[in-house]
Parts: sequence; structure tokens; C-alpha cells
Amino acid sequence: MVTLFDPHIHMYSRTTDDYELMSKAGIDVVVEPSFWLGSPRTSVGTFVDYWEHIISFETIRAKQYGISHFVCISVNPKESMNRSLALESIKSMMKYLDRENVVAVGELGYNLINDVEEEIFVKQMEIAIEKNMLIMIHLPHYNKKEGITRIENLMNSNSNIGKYDRKKILIDHNTEETIKKVLDMGMYAGLTVYPITKLSPERAIKIIRIQGSDQIMINSSADWGPSDPLSVPIVSREMRKENINKNDIENVTFYNAYEFYRQSSRFTWRP
Repeated sequence: MVTLFDPHIHMYSRTTDDYELMSKAGIDVVVEPSFWLGSPRTSVGTFVDYWEHIISFETIRAKQYGISHFVCISVNPKESMNRSLALESIKSMMKYLDRENVVAVGELGYNLINDVEEEIFVKQMEIAIEKNMLIMIHLPHYNKKEGITRIENLMNSNSNIGKYDRKKILIDHNTEETIKKVLDMGMYAGLTVYPITKLSPERAIKIIRIQGSDQIMINSSADWGPSDPLSVPIVSREMRKENINKNDIENVTFYNAYEFYRQSSRFTWRP
């Protein structure tokens, strides 16, 4: 069985049946970033309970199916518009960043693409840089060009953000219009295969054919929506059917994600 890695999946919203199917399909390791729960949070306690759940309960639940589970902690872009709650929650977030299976700060980034979101985004990036942690950035669902332009401006600034090791930054939810810029900036790039709103397997494979397989990783971002926790094995299968080079398949479905996350001392899984 080929080892597969889903570097972005929200198991909080998935059933144990999904873990069973993922395990049978060869997914050995997953990373779960912090995400929007589908409705506005009302207090810091809702963040705290959620972070504790994904760190503790989901890691145990995954282990029961032979899957190693790691976590990214953040105040998600969709949760940043309640500025006072976001700032208060970031203070509470600090103690979770040192937990045993927390490998990155994320998801961070933009949703509506405005200055309030950027303030919360930058504040969390600065925390990650101070702690020398990996960073996972979420490109907005709409107007990705503006989102990547604002990220590029941050990366080209003369601040600590601009000086940070770009190999420690993953920008996810890329499409044809953003992927080259992310790779040219020297960062890792995620391709999310997700029905309706993101990439199909065919579009993801076409991007890989054009850009190559270096520093690109496939993920499912499976959550409450019409998503598929088997997106990584499905892309692997479709690439095999198209006789794509085995090394390219393994790069985008395992090795690149592994090389990115193994930069964290808390990413303890080894093949």
C-alpha cells in the first residue's frame, strides 16, 4: 500500500466512517488546521473548547484507525471580523501552540480581504515567527488575485514577515491564477480538490503537468460542505491512470507535505 498524506482536512466535521475509509485507502497521516465552524463564535471559550477537541479527541480518534493526526492552531480568517473577540482569543491561543502535536499556526489569511482581517493575520504570523513555527495561509475563496497580491506585499516588506524563511510557509487553496506566484516566492503550495467550489482532480493534475511537482501538495480540505476525504487517493489514482511519473505522484500526495511538516519538531511521524 502506498503511503498517502492529507495535509489539510477538518476531521472535526467528519464521521468515524470517514476515518475507516481513509485508512483503507492508504492515508497514514493528516494535518487538521483550525477552521470556521459554520456559525459565528460568541466567546473565547468556544475557541478553547474547539482547540482542545482537535488536539486531544481527534488525535485519539484517528489513532484508532492507524492514522497519525497533527494540528494547526489559529483564529481563522472568517472569525477575524469580530476584532475584539479575535484579539482576546489570540491571547488564549498562545498556550495551545506549545502542545505536543501542534505543528503550525493556521489557517491564516483573508476571507473578505480587508484591513481588519489583515491585522489579525499579521498578528498571528508575527507570533509564529517569534516561536519559529510553520505557517499555513488560506487564500480567499473569491478574488484570489487580490489575496495573493496582499500576501506578496507582506512577504516583500522589510518586517520580520518579509525576512522569514519562506520554506516554512504553506499557501493553500491555489488555482491556475495563483500557483506560479506562490512557487516563485519560494513557498509551498496547496491544491485543494473539493467538489463545486475548488479544484477538480482534472484541474489539479493539469496544474501539476504545467508547474511540475516540486513543493506542491494535494489536499481535500474536507469539512461540512460537499467535500471528499478521499481526494488525495483519488488524485493519486487519476494520475496513475494518466501514466504520470511515479515520483511526481508521490511528491504531491506524500513527500512534499512530509518535507514541509517535518520542519516542525512536533511532527513526530516517520515513514
